[in-house]
Amino acid sequence: MPEVPVMTSAPSAAAAADLPLEAAADWFLLLAEDDSSENRRRWQRWHDADPSNRWAWEKVEKLQSLLAAAPRQAPHVFQQTDRKQAERQSHSTRRQVLAMLGVIATGAIGYRLASSWQGAADVPHIEWIVAAKGERREVALPDGGRLWLASGTRVGIAYDANHRDLYLTAGVLQLTSGRDPQGRTLRILARDGVIRPLGTRLTVSLFDTHTVLAVQQSAAEAQPLSGSRVRVEAGQRVLFSKTASGRPEAALFPEDAWTRGLLTALNMPLTEFAERFALYSGQRIEVAPALAVRRVSGTFRIDAAERSLHTLADGLGLRLDQAGDGWRLRPR
Repeated sequence: MPEVPVMTSAPSAAAAADLPLEAAADWFLLLAEDDSSENRRRWQRWHDADPSNRWAWEKVEKLQSLLAAAPRQAPHVFQQTDRKQAERQSHSTRRQVLAMLGVIATGAIGYRLASSWQGAADVPHIEWIVAAKGERREVALPDGGRLWLASGTRVGIAYDANHRDLYLTAGVLQLTSGRDPQGRTLRILARDGVIRPLGTRLTVSLFDTHTVLAVQQSAAEAQPLSGSRVRVEAGQRVLFSKTASGRPEAALFPEDAWTRGLLTALNMPLTEFAERFALYSGQRIEVAPALAVRRVSGTFRIDAAERSLHTLADGLGLRLDQAGDGWRLRPR
């Protein structure tokens, strides 16, 4: 995919309607296929370069949220996108995404998707909250509940007369649910499916290929976009993707330790440790292929990334090098 053009000045009225949405459509298709750290960095540069780019990407996030809100329709849309990945440069594929984005701007697709799933005539207002790189953020919810957001997390809050919806599009959150005297349904609408807390405290983590739901109190249900619903009890975790879920299993380490600035590992593969450390801390970590079989146990501070990684490297007899804006672990 060619580099998406970056706009360096305020666009004309026509450009505001066309060029940013075209670029957003290209990024939407690229990240759907390859949501790598490098592509994310390139996307971030484009996103931050101009207000019109941020405006266009808000339309994409609205599209992602509405698809998550309608899991009976979303699989068809995602499958259609997947079939077209090899042709995402083509005019027809790009036009389909632009058409969806254009309809989002008018609210029509929001009416159809939200109505089919919620029975609502209007799409509720979504307030987007973002935790910056390296930040942990606490958010009070309108029902008295609480959210903790890890580094780089994006969450939308949409409460109306009948529903309490949280849209998770990137990162990690912990939810402590509030007691709602109105008895409104509480849901977390994420990339891979819908999570229904059942009076609970839980964490949801979006990894590159799957989502992890871990329950600390009470219980929750996970419903993949096109898979069977699974119930997760306190002390359990489950991995699921858009099309299927695994079986609930005992959580061998505290999945919510990151809310206290910690990452605990128990005989964890080094590659998984690096992925989790990067997700919670915002610090990118590369692991040499020869180290994939190494295992990690211990508790590490994610707020002191360099010190923790040096401790890890020393303990495993490895070398830690700075690599761009991240780190690389390799044999000595």
